[in-house]
Amino acid sequence: MSGGPEGERRRLLTVLLLVLTVLSGLVDAVSILSLGHVFVANMTGNLVFVSLGLAGAPEFSVVTSLVALGGFTVGILFCRAALSRLSPPVALVSAAALCETALLASATVLHALDGPRRVLVVVCAVAMGLQNAMAGRVGIAGLTTTVMTRTLVGLIGDTGAAAHDRRIAVRQALSVAALVCGALAGGLLVLLVTPPAALAAATGCALAVAATATVAARR
Repeated sequence: MSGGPEGERRRLLTVLLLVLTVLSGLVDAVSILSLGHVFVANMTGNLVFVSLGLAGAPEFSVVTSLVALGGFTVGILFCRAALSRLSPPVALVSAAALCETALLASATVLHALDGPRRVLVVVCAVAMGLQNAMAGRVGIAGLTTTVMTRTLVGLIGDTGAAAHDRRIAVRQALSVAALVCGALAGGLLVLLVTPPAALAAATGCALAVAATATVAARR
């Protein structure tokens, strides 16, 4: 990466987005294992689940998957309407992560109180839609924070100019590793502790990103 203030800014944004990628793995682990075979961060999976539910597969709920898609859409629209004009990018990350912290903290409490599963799905999906929209606007190549299909293609199969940029390849590899680590940690927390513990860990990730980005934006 380049030196100077611009290089420092991109390094900071890279680290923050990687932490949010870990968060995505944590939250999807909770949704899949304890909220009824549904993704809240990966909408491609939910489209497949809707199709399987329509085909009659008993493990998949069309309604729950559509609820997740709706919540994700709300998160994207909220980012576009309320946060997209924030500048510099670290200020956008700060605001989005603060919103995510509030949403995921609410989901943690709701799950601990055995709240309705579909309400939990909506709250988590809104947080993930907001995060995805923010990551797209920040625009660090190789870091989407959730969807790894294009990242893997870029890492393994690209033959264009991006394939020769070692910085992008490193970010793509770190992004895949971060999602895997987040999902692994989330799965262990759900299976060995409780689902709210995994959501609490995700809340901690969002809070750490918000605090770091807020300090950086003020500087």
